[in-house]
Formats: sequence, structure tokens, C-alpha cells
Amino acid sequence: MDDRDDGELHRAPVRAAAGAGSLVLSEVFTVSPQWSAHFLLVLGRVTAAVVAAPLFGARSVPTQIKVGLSILLALIVLPLEGTPLAAIPVDLFSFASAFGMEILIGIAFGIGVMLVFQGMEMAASIVSIQMGFGLGEIFDPLTGAQTGVLQQFYKMLVTLIFFAMNGHYLVIQGILHTFEVIPPGTGDLTVIAGDRVAPFFGALLVTSIQIALPVFGALMLTDLAMALVGRTVPQLNVLVVGFPVKIGVGLVTLAAAMPLMTTFISATLGRALVDVNGLLRP
Repeated sequence: MDDRDDGELHRAPVRAAAGAGSLVLSEVFTVSPQWSAHFLLVLGRVTAAVVAAPLFGARSVPTQIKVGLSILLALIVLPLEGTPLAAIPVDLFSFASAFGMEILIGIAFGIGVMLVFQGMEMAASIVSIQMGFGLGEIFDPLTGAQTGVLQQFYKMLVTLIFFAMNGHYLVIQGILHTFEVIPPGTGDLTVIAGDRVAPFFGALLVTSIQIALPVFGALMLTDLAMALVGRTVPQLNVLVVGFPVKIGVGLVTLAAAMPLMTTFISATLGRALVDVNGLLRP
């Protein structure tokens, strides 16, 4: 009887220590509902921005990389973001509304970045049609649209310039900057500055015309010259002769303007990626 009691007494501190250890571990690894809601709001905005932004959200990028990048950025933002946990909604309706707003903010930022690239591709479309490459368009499985040789060339050129000027860092920095402007859970539909969207579109349109202007101007002069030749020599088939002439003039002008064009595209991309942040306001 005494031996059994002594054994129980010796084992009691062990069980107590084990119980205390499990209690401490459970307290350490317990995640509060406010922290979970905060993380999901940040993750929702980051994921929407990554998926909507060009290059990051391209179809050629595996889904695992998109998800991993989104989670990594969310974990980086979370400790730096200063929203108090008490301000994070935890009830179902308020959280669903806030989460949907975070998705819209992320999509708005991603679309703003995508429009910068679309402006560059618009310039390629203008030049391609003028040079006569419009008939040679093919289906691009990455974008799901028809594209031509010059569009592909401009897209590769803009992509190389984008990475050379650390544009991917600017995009990530812009995503993080949105949390400084609009903390998670505090945004509404008024954060998308509608009065700034039209000037942004206008600036992109002007940029597209400026990029296409050297080749476009040379091709317009070529058309004028071919029209005068057609009037002077009626026997000459202007359509047959003009087609290779316009292609040659366009390619020569494009090669001559390439140094200035790359500098202009680099400056325009840097300015536009910064201006995208202006589409959101606190």
C-alpha cells in the first residue's frame, strides 16, 4: 500500500508538468479570430492584385507560384500593417463585406497595372495595321485574343524593359502601398477615385500614340508618296508595289527609332506604375 502511494506521489509531478506543458503550447499556437480575419483580408487583396496584374497573373505562370507569392506577401504585410485587431470585423456579414471590398481594391490595382501594358500593345496594333500585318494575326493562347508579329515583338520588348527597370519590384511595392492608403477592413466603393480614372486613360492613350508616332508618321508619308506615284504613273499597280514598300519603310523606321523608343517606354512605365497608386484614395 505504501509502495503504491509512493509511486503515485512520484508520478503526480510528471503528470502536472506534462499538463502544464500542453497548456503552454496550446496558448502559444492559439490563433485569435481577429488575427485570422486580419490575415484573410490582407491575403484577399494581395491575391486579387497578383492575379489581375500582368506577368504575375499570366496563364503561363503556374497557380502554385501565384498562391505562394500571395501568401508570402500577405505574411510580409501582416506584421508591418498597423491596423488594430479590435477594428477587424469578425462577424460573418461584416467580414464578408470587408473581404469583398478587399478583392475589389486588389482587382482595381491589378487592372490599373494591366492598362499600362495594354497601352503599349495598342501602339503595336496601330503600327501593325498600318504596315499591313493585320492579316497575319494568330491566336495567342496566353491572352485568348488575336495577336500579330509586331504585337508579340512589342510585348517582349516591354516585358524586358519592365524587368530591367525592376518594374516587378514597383508592382510589389505598389501592392504594399495600398495598405498604407487603405488599411484592410476600412475601404468602401469611394476609395476608387473615379475622377482620376479618365485622366489616367487619357495619359495612356497619348502614350500609345507617342510610341507609334515615328513609324506611323513614316507610313503616312509613304502612303502619300505612293498616291502621288499612282497619279503620275497610272500603269503602276500601287497596291502591289506599296505593300512591300510600306513593310520595308516601317521596319527601317522601327529599327532607327528603337534607342529612343526604349528610353521613352522605360520612363513611361516607371511613371505609369507610380500613377496607378493614385487611382486609390483614402
